[in-house]
Amino acid sequence: MTSHDGRVRTALLGCGYWGKNLLRVLMESRDAQLLVVVDPSPAAQQYVSSRHPGLRVSGDESHIFDSDSIDAVVIATPAKDHYRAARLALRAGKHAFVEKPLATSAGEAQELVDYAREKGLALMAGHTFLFNSAVNYLKDMIDSGSLGDVRYVYSRRLNLGIVRSDVNVLWNLAPHDVSIIQYWLESEPETVSAVGGIYLQPSLEDVVFSTLRFREGQLANIHLSWLDPHKVRTVTVVGSRKMVVLDDASTEARVVIYDMGVDISTGTKDTDNPGGFLVSHRYGDTIIPKIPYPEPLAREMAHFLDCVRLGSEPISGGQHAVSVVRTIERIQAELHKGWPAPEPGERGRNAAE
Repeated sequence: MTSHDGRVRTALLGCGYWGKNLLRVLMESRDAQLLVVVDPSPAAQQYVSSRHPGLRVSGDESHIFDSDSIDAVVIATPAKDHYRAARLALRAGKHAFVEKPLATSAGEAQELVDYAREKGLALMAGHTFLFNSAVNYLKDMIDSGSLGDVRYVYSRRLNLGIVRSDVNVLWNLAPHDVSIIQYWLESEPETVSAVGGIYLQPSLEDVVFSTLRFREGQLANIHLSWLDPHKVRTVTVVGSRKMVVLDDASTEARVVIYDMGVDISTGTKDTDNPGGFLVSHRYGDTIIPKIPYPEPLAREMAHFLDCVRLGSEPISGGQHAVSVVRTIERIQAELHKGWPAPEPGERGRNAAE
């Protein structure tokens, strides 16, 4: 069901930091009719009312799930609430867009996906970077073979930014990088390892270093922190032919391609090193391609609304959403493996002095 003009009748559940962005995109969309925003916070309610007079605002979510006039629910509550809210929406026969991660366990994520398919409902996780044109550009480069064989990927997502109290930095930030890397490589890692540091709040890591190894031999390293002096949003892909840096914080050079690498001549011995082969370095052009950059969040929401209307499978729904949660769950399990991370204030291998 949609409104008489074909728009998807929508409710927004949660209007915090990211919910405000979703509110803006929904209000600007020609394909959505936002009927109500629900948030228990008086400050959030005041924010909505001051910017969109006449838009219904409530602190009670129950009427969203009971109403026959709502087709879809956009969920932007805290991460640990995603499973509960999405389950309620699906049980009420509503399509659901859920901010990343879809759930905080792979079992719960799979349950949501299975139930949505059974009911014929669109269920989509908010992995915005799958709708980032720079990320899509690199995917095309990888698939076309222009980078050669991907050898390794490393990402850095750092900032002296918002510190969450409901989840650690892994569950807050890693869904972005895991989603991107698994989208590019089209697989889950075979093995994962991780270490993290707890400095501010009990049991919540503020910094994480994780390494993933994939079936074809590729490595990926992810560095996450909300305690860093620099705002960094970069992903580097090293291929056998070319290397690429994606800098999402840049407005002028989001993608930089380096035509360089190292070759080994297997038929020629190095006279200075009789035991080894000749190594040669290639230095070619550095290219900054011009890539159109429509807002990823607007593209993402347009895709969800299309899936609702057409009954199609979302790009960031189904097994992609589940696999991201599964990988993060595996990384989380590795964080304290072998030795416990000390709590804030303790002295030791993993605590601030």
